[in-house]
Amino acid sequence: MIITGKLTRTLLALTSTLSVASGAPAAAAGPHHAAAAAASTDHSSLSWKPCRTLIHEWDPEDGRTECATVTVPLDYARPQGRKIHLMVSRIKATSPKKRRGVLVINPGGPGNPGLDMPAILGRTSVAGIGVDHDLIGFDPRGVGFSEGKVCDPSAQDGPDPDPKATPAEQFRQGYQKTARYNARCVGYDPAFIGGLSTNVVAMDLDRIRTALGEKRISFYGISWGTALGAVYRSRYDGHVDRMLLDSVMPPVFSMKAMNDGPVLAAEANFSRFARWLAARDSRFHVGRTPKAVTGNVVKLARQLDEHPPTVHLPDGRTVAYDGGRLRMIMTYQRGRWPAMAASIAALRDGGTPPLSGEEGDAQGVRNSAGLHDSPTGGLLMQISVLCNDQGPDPDEQTMWQQEQRNLKSSPLFSWMAGYEHWCAGWPLAAQPWHLKRGASALQLVGHHYETVTPYRWAQGMQRRIGGALLTVEDGVHGSLNQISCGSKAVEFFSTGRVTNGSCPGVPGQ
Repeated sequence: MIITGKLTRTLLALTSTLSVASGAPAAAAGPHHAAAAAASTDHSSLSWKPCRTLIHEWDPEDGRTECATVTVPLDYARPQGRKIHLMVSRIKATSPKKRRGVLVINPGGPGNPGLDMPAILGRTSVAGIGVDHDLIGFDPRGVGFSEGKVCDPSAQDGPDPDPKATPAEQFRQGYQKTARYNARCVGYDPAFIGGLSTNVVAMDLDRIRTALGEKRISFYGISWGTALGAVYRSRYDGHVDRMLLDSVMPPVFSMKAMNDGPVLAAEANFSRFARWLAARDSRFHVGRTPKAVTGNVVKLARQLDEHPPTVHLPDGRTVAYDGGRLRMIMTYQRGRWPAMAASIAALRDGGTPPLSGEEGDAQGVRNSAGLHDSPTGGLLMQISVLCNDQGPDPDEQTMWQQEQRNLKSSPLFSWMAGYEHWCAGWPLAAQPWHLKRGASALQLVGHHYETVTPYRWAQGMQRRIGGALLTVEDGVHGSLNQISCGSKAVEFFSTGRVTNGSCPGVPGQ
């Protein structure tokens, strides 16, 4: 994912918690209808005003980004019915004489706000895309200032799984709690929740194109934004100029694919690490072969599960070092391989490992009923899009059996299947993607060692819809704009030239 500044409440592109993040709603006013005289290149029918005059949290120093609203049908099958309003942003091309058109940006999620993406990308290695394109950001429906909504957990959903119950019973309780949450939240406004899907957001994107007065748009999508781009191009190829998709979603979408992909990618990365570690057995004594390394690390993780030692960390804290910490460490990238090996040896020998395996703090949870307006909301949209795209999960017993197979086949990384039963009991019908090849210029970008959206997904998407595939030699999700290779994105949008080459990524990653 990309963290996009003040307006974005951090929501991982592929998160693994069902908790709804809370945040104080920001004050926002509707755009005024009086607009400054449009430039000669401005074909938009929208009424633009500086975003800082409309949105309380906007950077007061940003005088370039303008905002406006686009009105779209809640249900495209009933275009004259209920309407919703999408907030869009714009930074005009810095060289109007070179202006080619507009370039719409989506940072992923689904559920990440995108209004500040034009300004954010203007401070990265892809900033040159704004020379000859107006950069367009938007909050997708159900997110942020596009009628963002949250649905808080409630006592109606039932208690958390009993930690003293058997694993199978804990799974059953969790599955049923998720099903009750899903049924309750959808029930508040089925028409609104039913409109939160990749297909519908693609239709919104085409309405934004029309409102901008453009025959064609270019598009830059990251993470789930690649799914939005692929669906849009499949539906409206004639409306696409150039499209770049970084950290690509699977071409055949399902929550099972979303669960299996990261696990398999982590296994592949660990296999590389095991070969490296086996070659250094004289130093670390973990195993002379990759198979021996793997067996000894799995054995150590299970020992830590049963008897977690008390470890005094260098910062003065004392922690119980269980197998989960070791498993987390085993997902780190190649720049940390020496420290990973030292951590294994230290835990085996009763020492202090150099790595802790810790993540950031968990987000808070509110507890009130109903759908709430929220300019910071995004997780409800994420759940809704993923579940509307797929439809309901299989039944509880099928999913439990699937989880047990994963645990057996991947004892170190099965926990990375983070969408455990997100769509349990989902009450709405599936809205599947229908991807196909197109004629418009398409550049895919895959990251060789990434586990969030694995590289093989980019390869599969290329086989499905065409285009060229640029390989970034790192494991960092959506990192193109963080590295010098971002110049290839600038070249692509300026010239239309695609590449199947490769480039260095984030060092050590």
